[in-house]
Amino acid sequence: MSSELKYFYKGQETDFVIFVESQAAVEEYLKAPAISKLTETVGVFKIFTNQQGEGAEGELGEASKSQLENEFGKHIKVEQAIDRILREGSANAKGDVNKAKFASKNDSMR
Repeated sequence: MSSELKYFYKGQETDFVIFVESQAAVEEYLKAPAISKLTETVGVFKIFTNQQGEGAEGELGEASKSQLENEFGKHIKVEQAIDRILREGSANAKGDVNKAKFASKNDSMR
């Protein structure tokens, strides 16, 4: 059973999402951060944003290089941006991509 999570970073102009293997993997990484350990922590080496650029929900697409540079600085490497998202972001929600995307939920229970 996968415990994959979305990690959310609230940016100045654009919000970003990454997928991590588990909260335990993130905690282990943060104890002794090293770029080489990211492969054990991150599910996909891509950073995502939604079409509106705000929030962690909605249809996600890969963040552009200019979006990353505007938020994290010029010449930022994906690994460095992911590291910052892990340090300053927060676990958002289950990233279970195998389940029905639009399943009915009891919205009154939020």
